[in-house]
Amino acid sequence: MSRIQKILVGVMTLAVAFFGFIFVRIGIAQPSSTISLAKIPKEKQLNMKAYENAYPLEYKSFMRNNESAPSPTGYGGSHEHQRLDEEPEMLENFKGYKFSLDYADDRGHTYAGIDLLKSKRFPGQPGACITCKTPYVGKFYSETGWDYASRPVEEMAAQIPEDGWFSCATCHDPETMALRVYEPGFIEAMQRRGIDVTKASHADMRNYVCGQCHVEYYFDKNKHVVLPWDNGFTAEDMYAYYSTKPGGFEQDWVHPDSKTKVLKAQHPDYETWSMGAHADAGVGCVDCHMPYMRDNGQKYTSHFVSSPLKTIEDSCLKCHDQDKDTLIQRVKTIHDNTFKLQRIAGTTVSRAHLTIKSAMEAGASDEALAEARENLRQAQWYWDFVAAENGVGFHNPDLIMRTLGLSIDRAHLAIESANAAVTGRK
Repeated sequence: MSRIQKILVGVMTLAVAFFGFIFVRIGIAQPSSTISLAKIPKEKQLNMKAYENAYPLEYKSFMRNNESAPSPTGYGGSHEHQRLDEEPEMLENFKGYKFSLDYADDRGHTYAGIDLLKSKRFPGQPGACITCKTPYVGKFYSETGWDYASRPVEEMAAQIPEDGWFSCATCHDPETMALRVYEPGFIEAMQRRGIDVTKASHADMRNYVCGQCHVEYYFDKNKHVVLPWDNGFTAEDMYAYYSTKPGGFEQDWVHPDSKTKVLKAQHPDYETWSMGAHADAGVGCVDCHMPYMRDNGQKYTSHFVSSPLKTIEDSCLKCHDQDKDTLIQRVKTIHDNTFKLQRIAGTTVSRAHLTIKSAMEAGASDEALAEARENLRQAQWYWDFVAAENGVGFHNPDLIMRTLGLSIDRAHLAIESANAAVTGRK
């Protein structure tokens, strides 16, 4: 055998060994779904337990949302904790509103129904409160439209089985498992922006399934869920929208101390992210919070929806070339700075409420205090826009810092104006 023939035989032997290894790995790794969806009874397709055997890796990772632990930076976390204890200024800022009774921080998605039902804010609320908690909303809406939203929340919650709160069907079509959006307020808001979500790309849907719930919203007079996006996504854009009194909506409540008509912000995560560096780079919600992983050679999407720092090798280090500790410290610095400024804003807002109350007690008229109340209304909105957002600044540090700066500025203006109303300079 010539030298060339020996080389060719060696190359062929290596090739056979290599591809043989690949074929064996493929044969060992089972497909993600081993049971056809057709075998799942239709009446159970909205319930989480029905998918345990059909999608074992995804289901197992989803159940990790039951884990109770603080975040790597010390902010948020999936453990049970009360924000009213950690940020006592909230007791004054939410006085007269149910958030002053209970502001338990978000836990994993598996607790969506549990935490709703046990919240002190739950009794007496409208059915609209279940909108982002269960795929049964899609069923209710398809049957009766917005009717579910105005019914008592206790009545609607009673129709949802224990494993029918947040489930696979929240984000996936239960027939095809394709990503889906069904939250009616999100769909209507996108339509007003000229976007038909039924024609969205798969890349867009990977963000829409999160964005349909992780957004700012309010209930109109009919208890429909409305997203205030007509002017844009910033806190200033939304404040301008609310200033028009859309559909007669003017405030969430009137603060009992300052008599200010106050707005309550809800978790504007989608809006904040959409104007940030990651969105500009084409990095979506799922890329960070639900990264691709492998189990015994099988690739799957993690459904452990938590801080990306808990899955940093798969969520962050596939794009960033810094080491793990450097990235965690970088995020912690953003969180530290945001939380410190958020506390300053919140406590200044509290002082503004009490200053206006003192001015009223000193005889200042409603007319004289109108400017102070308007500044306070803005200050509280800008503070709460950040406090209610789940990223603690990380989704968009520049925007968050600007918004907190606006809050602090408006709160000081409210205090100055209220004091001036007492001294007769207003």
